[in-house]
This record gives sequence, structure tokens and C-alpha cells, in this order.
Amino acid sequence: MRALARDGSTSNYVVLAKEYSALGEPPSVLKVCREGLELHPESAELQRLARRAKELHQEQRLHDLNLELESAPRAALFRELCEIQLENGDSQHALEAAQRWRNQTDEPEAAYYVAAAHAEFFFDGRRSRDGLQAFQLAAESAKHLARDKRPLRLQFEIARRCGAWEDARIALARLLELMPGNPLLEARFRRVLSNCAHSKPLAKALSEVEKSGRFVDDEPEEAGNFDREALRPTLKRLAARTEVHVAFFLRGNTALVQGAHGPTADRTARAVREVLQASRSAARRMALGRAFEIRAEGSFGALVLKPGPLGTAAVWTSQIPKGEIEQLLEQLNGESPMESAA
Repeated sequence: MRALARDGSTSNYVVLAKEYSALGEPPSVLKVCREGLELHPESAELQRLARRAKELHQEQRLHDLNLELESAPRAALFRELCEIQLENGDSQHALEAAQRWRNQTDEPEAAYYVAAAHAEFFFDGRRSRDGLQAFQLAAESAKHLARDKRPLRLQFEIARRCGAWEDARIALARLLELMPGNPLLEARFRRVLSNCAHSKPLAKALSEVEKSGRFVDDEPEEAGNFDREALRPTLKRLAARTEVHVAFFLRGNTALVQGAHGPTADRTARAVREVLQASRSAARRMALGRAFEIRAEGSFGALVLKPGPLGTAAVWTSQIPKGEIEQLLEQLNGESPMESAA
């Protein structure tokens, strides 16, 4: 603490955060990391420590909530439990908690959280029945929660993303009744209204999303709309590892390749893209949700694909990737901040 008072460097914030971590105090770790990140927002180590502290804090809170719900179930506890699980991307446990809440109390808010969990399944897996169930349950809860904006926002998001513009318009119109004059909603309403001539029935729009695996606002497959030059140093650093044969970054029909050239690069990139597309298609059919990692191992070594917010980073290595290779893959796909290749 004294060292940090004298010098607010990244390293001193990291040292203090690790001391609190060793003492088993995640809230204090979070506090130190957040303060440090205000001064050093580029620090990957502080971001990593903050994420881990938040995970530990939430794990403990989830444990406590489940104990409290066993002895004295009430809406506030169920609400917090569902919120944490949804925030963590744990849609299955959020659904189970919301269904238990609904079965015990039949509260309209419980129906909203069941809808929210099904919506996450839909956004990840693109299954039409999840989208339809989420939309219908959100509509049901909206009838009873007259002043609650959440069910309407959920209906709007489902309808907008699949191109059911008339349903999106109706949800937005009701939101505007609750928030008259809101400039953001009014702008959205005008955009949605201009698309209503091309609106599809909700069931059909959901079905088309399931078949194509794409939402109406997804980037076109041919779009190479990303900063290639920002990615190349990290891709080169990945390919320079002795155990790496070829490194890839895929986005739509665009591929950046390091470690192979000419026809070989084109051929291997196509093969990796086919693995990605087949895996996503199989995951949708089997209701497995979104793929976070796709891995194949054999006598050839290992092929690992990591889809992320920016695109899919992939690597073909002579051994199972770990350590720095995994970190570089996450930097490429946007799961962690990009660092200098120097």
C-alpha cells in the first residue's frame, strides 16, 4: 500500500491486487484493479486480475444466494441469482432458477427471466423455437408488468435481429409510451418504420435465422471490415512460435494467413473455414449454443479455432496450444485486449 502511495505504477497496482488475492478478498482486488485501470486502462494484467476477482466474488455470491433461497425464497434473491447467471453467460442455470421461481410464485417477473434465458439460447444457437418461446413469454410478462421496460426491450431485440420489423415497431411504440420524447427510441422507431415494408411474420423470420445461422444485422460474409494492419503483428508473433505451422484469422470470406503462402495458404484457409462452418452448423442442430473453441487433435498435431467478437483466430501446431499461444489467439479474436507485438 505504501509503495502504491509513492508510485501509482501498473506494477504496484498489480502487486497490491495480488496481495489482496492471496488474502482471499476478491472485493478488495476488484477495487484496486478498477482504480488502477482508470490510470492504466491498457494493462492486460490488471484486466485479467479484475476478471478473475469478479468471477470469484460472483461464485461466492451465487453460493450464498442458493443457500438463502433454500431457507427463505423471495423475489429479490431469485432476481439477483438470474441476473448474475445471465451476465456470466450461464443461460442454462439462469433458466433453471427462473423456472423454479415461476413454479413457486407464478410472478410475472419470473416469466421475464425465463424469456431472457431462452433469448440468450436463441442469440447463441439461432434455434427458432427458443426465439419464439422467448418472445411469447416476454409478451406474457409485459401484460402484467405494465411499467416495466425489460420485456418490451427483449421483444424488440428478438424481432429486430430476425427482421420481423412490424413486431419490432409494436414493441418500440409501447416503449415510447413509457419513455415519451426519448431521442434514441424515436430515432430507432423511424429506422424500424422505414423497414416495415419488408417485414416478415415473426415465425417465418425466426425460421430463416435458424436455417441461415445469421441475423439481419450480422456482417456480410464478404465484408473485410476490420483493421488488418492492427492484427498482422500479433498474427506474425503467433506464427513465429516454433511449434506453430500456420496461424489464421478468419472473418467472413476474408482470411489472413501466416506460415503458408500462395495456393497452400488459400487451400488451408478454406479447409479451416469449412471446419468452422460445419462446427457451427452442427452446434445449431444439436442445440449446443455458441462455440467458444473448436479443437481437432491427431498425428498431424492440433488444429484449434477460437471464434470471438472480431472474428475467428486459428492455429495449426505440432502440439496442444497453451500459454502464450492461447493468449495470442484471444487477442486476435477480440476476447482480450490487443497488445504490442514488440
